[in-house]
Amino acid sequence: MTVQLLANALLIVALLCWIGYRQVTWQPVSITRMWRMPIALGLIGLFTLTRGSIVIHLTTLDLAIFLIEIVISLGVGAAMGAMATFRPLGREAAEAKVSRSARRGGGLIPTLESRTGWIGLVLWIGLIAVRVGLDVYATSLGSQLAASAGMIFIMFAANRAARALVFAYRVDRLAPVAAA
Repeated sequence: MTVQLLANALLIVALLCWIGYRQVTWQPVSITRMWRMPIALGLIGLFTLTRGSIVIHLTTLDLAIFLIEIVISLGVGAAMGAMATFRPLGREAAEAKVSRSARRGGGLIPTLESRTGWIGLVLWIGLIAVRVGLDVYATSLGSQLAASAGMIFIMFAANRAARALVFAYRVDRLAPVAAA
């Protein structure tokens, strides 16, 4: 095992734990901030994929696995966004939860917080299990892309992007209700 592979594995495990924790805890809703993670993960994934020789040797199997994983990731992310529970967040609590740098930057103070709860965590674990299963199956058939760290980052990015899209839609629909 190379140092790069070990570093990628540790980064992915940390990411899994962090996202899992955030599924079960109340988090302030800031749609702008929700887009940071999918964008960063997508860029890291693309950089990781294009840096190696995997992209040069893509097969039909690689592309099929890529599409299957992206569709599953988008579906699970949309489900997580749809099942999220929202509750109002008082100004004092919001200011306590928002970082100092966000307040200095003139960002909006969130008025809602959300979580997907234990069902969201189960969906997250299920997504990882499907990902590992597809990885093992595709690797046994000769796919190089399925086992790459870049693919894992892109899959996470797709999941978080779908979740952010559904959140944005739901928050927009909640705004008129909160104002009434």
